[in-house]
Amino acid sequence: MTTKFYDALQMDPAVLKRKIAACDTRKEKNYYWIAMTVRSVLIVAFAIVFISLLSGVFGSDNTPLAVALFCMMLGIRFVNFEYCIGDSLVTLAAVLAILLLVPSAAMVLPPLFLIPLHFTAFLPCST
Repeated sequence: MTTKFYDALQMDPAVLKRKIAACDTRKEKNYYWIAMTVRSVLIVAFAIVFISLLSGVFGSDNTPLAVALFCMMLGIRFVNFEYCIGDSLVTLAAVLAILLLVPSAAMVLPPLFLIPLHFTAFLPCST
C-alpha cells in the first residue's frame, strides 16, 4: 500500500475499483474499500451540511437551488471533461447569473415574453 489514505480518498471510484481488482492481498483490498466508503460518507456529509446551511441562510424555498449548486460543485470537482478551467468558470458564472436573474425577470415581464425568456435561459444550459 504505497498510496496515502488521503490520496486514496481523492481517487475516482473507477480508479479505486481497478486498484481493488489488482490487489494481491486481502489487507490491500480492505484498505481501498475503506477509502471508497469513507470517501462516499464524506461526500454525503458535505452535501447535508452544504445544503442545510444554504437552506438555513436563504430559506427552505431555495433548497432546490442549493441542491443545484452542490451538483455543479460536484461536476466541477469530480467530472474530468478535460475542459479549460477558465471556460468552466465562465460557464458556471453564466449559469448562476441565469439562476439569479431569470426568475426576477419572469416576475416583472408580461406573460407574452415568458416563453422566449425561459427558452433563451434554457439554451446555454443545454449545450
